[in-house]
Amino acid sequence: MKQSNSGRLRLAVIGMGARVTHMAKLMCEADPDVRVVRVVDPQPDAARARAAEAKLPDADAIRFDDSIDALLNETSELDGLLIGTQCHLHAPLAVAVAATGLPLFLEKPVAISWDQWHDLASAFKGRGANVVVSFPLRRTAHVTTAVEIIRSGRLGAVNQIQAINNVPYGGVYFGQWYRDYEKTGGLWLQKATHDLDYVNCLMDAAELGARPVSVAAMHTRAAYGGSFPPDHRCSRCDVTDTCRESPLNLTLRGSDGGMLNYETPTPDSDHACAFSRNILHQDAGSAIVMYDNGVHAAYSQNFLPRQSAGQRGATVIGYDATLRFDWQSDMVTIIDHHRTRVDRVEVAAAGAHGGGDSLLARNFVDVVRGVDVSRTPLDQGLVSAAMCLAARDAAAGGMTQPVPHPDGRAATALIPSPRGPVEPPIVPLTLSGRPANSALTR
Repeated sequence: MKQSNSGRLRLAVIGMGARVTHMAKLMCEADPDVRVVRVVDPQPDAARARAAEAKLPDADAIRFDDSIDALLNETSELDGLLIGTQCHLHAPLAVAVAATGLPLFLEKPVAISWDQWHDLASAFKGRGANVVVSFPLRRTAHVTTAVEIIRSGRLGAVNQIQAINNVPYGGVYFGQWYRDYEKTGGLWLQKATHDLDYVNCLMDAAELGARPVSVAAMHTRAAYGGSFPPDHRCSRCDVTDTCRESPLNLTLRGSDGGMLNYETPTPDSDHACAFSRNILHQDAGSAIVMYDNGVHAAYSQNFLPRQSAGQRGATVIGYDATLRFDWQSDMVTIIDHHRTRVDRVEVAAAGAHGGGDSLLARNFVDVVRGVDVSRTPLDQGLVSAAMCLAARDAAAGGMTQPVPHPDGRAATALIPSPRGPVEPPIVPLTLSGRPANSALTR
């Protein structure tokens, strides 16, 4: 249906988890005429309770269904859709509603397999600007300030971006439903999809239009996983006194590290065993991404840090200066290379995800009203998902993987360095360990 610039906006939510409920609330706060009027959730009673707890406007008037079929037959009464299901359903449900033409707010990752990726790209070909992907980090003051500084030329020629995500609540991926690989697609899709998206944003600022073309990666599981049965839980375990992830010891530590799903730990809490043999997730991963401008990005994620060891941010290195920021502080730092000058720029970061969530909500309302385009369109979500899938494949197969793009263009060859070869050819060694061409040693 044609969107109106004024009047009440009627939204439907498919899969009313905690995250999308939070975003729906922000949309209602951004515009007093926004209402959630329909909810589809396999557990309608739990969804109804969540809507009431969030104090969504007119929550008692929301219609709740446990099947999407009725909704698909009545979309003429709606102005926009939100998908906030578990991750393995993001793409299939987005494909199912694509024909409605309604603006869509889609949680990340947008796809967790190559089949889902291709289906989603096909379903929304040419219409990705009508989709707002849940990428708040690129909307934060940290990234937008960094982008402005990079585009100003202050850093000079950029040759590398380094990004890191040491997750202090990583236990959520080993003790809660996120541990289910079939539902999440693994931790490349869970965290790197956020981080590689903002890295793409920074790289685009360094050279407009830079596209990722290949990914090399590796991952490790050194701590979690083990020999306990797949259905093992703390409440049925006889080593809770010594296990560092038991509710008892999490309580003594005073921090659950995500293992109890952000709840205040108590000795009577319970969670699935993080040391069971059905754990497939990595607990650390690193990727190197090559872009078609010849510049590369290095990214590492780790799920073991706890307490204040958590860190998330990036370093952008140019010839003239280095820029650094992280979301643990409200500061962007620029260090000059050729003079003794350091500038620190304070940035405002109020609200969830450094303020990015509120901007996402406002943008979606404006897209529905037809007064703006998506600032995090589907193509960006597809590129990020492709990078994560390529990293997963590369880490599993021990080789570099290409990154496809939703426009169908194949990954292009790297642009040659304008200053010639980066390294001289490898010289074969003799049994003595000296180069075969003795002239090189004279």
